Amino acid sequence: MFRDKPSTYDRLADTLSGIGDRLAELEEQAVERFHPAPSRTERVRRAIARNMPFHSEPTGVARYLPEFMTGWNMPSTTDARRHMLSLRDSAGDSVDDARGYFADARRHLPDFRLPRFTSFRRGMETERGLDYLRNRPELTALLVVGGAVAVVGTAYYVTKKVQDHAEEPDYDVVREDGAIEIRDYDAMIVAETIKSGYHEKARRSGFETLADYIFARNRDGKKIKMTTPVLQQLAEGDGRTKGWAIRFVMPKKYTMASLPKPAGSDVTLKDMPARRMAAIRFSGNFSATLASKQLMNLYNYLADNNLKQKGDPQYAFYNPPWTPGFMKRNEILIEIER
Repeated sequence: MFRDKPSTYDRLADTLSGIGDRLAELEEQAVERFHPAPSRTERVRRAIARNMPFHSEPTGVARYLPEFMTGWNMPSTTDARRHMLSLRDSAGDSVDDARGYFADARRHLPDFRLPRFTSFRRGMETERGLDYLRNRPELTALLVVGGAVAVVGTAYYVTKKVQDHAEEPDYDVVREDGAIEIRDYDAMIVAETIKSGYHEKARRSGFETLADYIFARNRDGKKIKMTTPVLQQLAEGDGRTKGWAIRFVMPKKYTMASLPKPAGSDVTLKDMPARRMAAIRFSGNFSATLASKQLMNLYNYLADNNLKQKGDPQYAFYNPPWTPGFMKRNEILIEIER
C-alpha cells in the first residue's frame, strides 16, 4: 500500500556501486591495451609462483606497477606503535647516558659558583679598607711603624723574661774601659761537645747536641735548667785544631758528682778553673766581619795595656735566636794572666 522511498544512504551506495563497475571496465580496457596476453613463459612463471608458499597475488594498482615496486608496503598500526616505543626507549637511554657524562665532567671542572653574600661583603669591606689606606699614606706609615714597635716590644719582653730567669756565671769586674771589661770569673762546670765546620754551623749543631743532654732527651734523670751564655772556642788536641768546642755552663748548684752522666761520648763534663778574662761587649747579629772588627779592638786593648794573652778567644752568645739584632748581647773573651 505504501511504497518505500529509497533513503539518502541507499542512493549513495547505488551511485558508488556504479562508479566501481565503471572503473572495473576501464581497468580491463587498460590491461588489454597496455598489457596484452602474457607469453607462454610468463604464464609458466606465474603458475609456479602461485604454487610457492606464502604467495599472494597482487591486487588493485599493484598489478600494474613494475616488479621492483611491488614489495613496498606500509607498516601496520601495531608495527608502527612498536617502532615508536623502541625509539622512545632508545632516546631515554641516550638522555641518561648524556646526563651521566655531564655529571662526571662537572666533577672535574672548577667550581664556578658565585661567592656567598657574606664572603662577598667581607671582601668588599676589605677592599674599601685597602683603598682607604692607599689614599692616606701617612696613616699607612703610622700603622707599619706601630706594628714594628709591637713586634720589637714583644721580642724585648720575651728576651727580658728569658734573661731574668737564666742563670749566668758569677764574675767580678776588675776594670772597665767603655765596652771592654777585665773580669775575674769563679770556677765553673761546663758541658762540652766538639763540632766541625764553619763558625755558625758548628754552633748550631753543638747547641742541638747539648740541648739533648740538659733536657734529658737521650739520658735518664731530670732536666737541667738552661743557662747563658753559650760559649764557643777553637778546640785543639794533639797539637792541631779539631774543630769548635761548644759549651753550656752548668748551674752553680751542681757538682761534678751530682750532674747526670751523658749518654754518649759526644758530650763531656769539664771543670773550668777560676780565671781572669778580658771581655768586649757588642750588639748586632753575629758575623765574621763583625767578630773580626771587635776582636781587633780587644787585641789592641791588650797590647796597649801590656796584658798577656792565654789561649784562644772565646765567643759568648746570651740571647735566643728571635731577639732583634740591636738587642742582642755578644761578647768575645780572652784569658789573660793576673
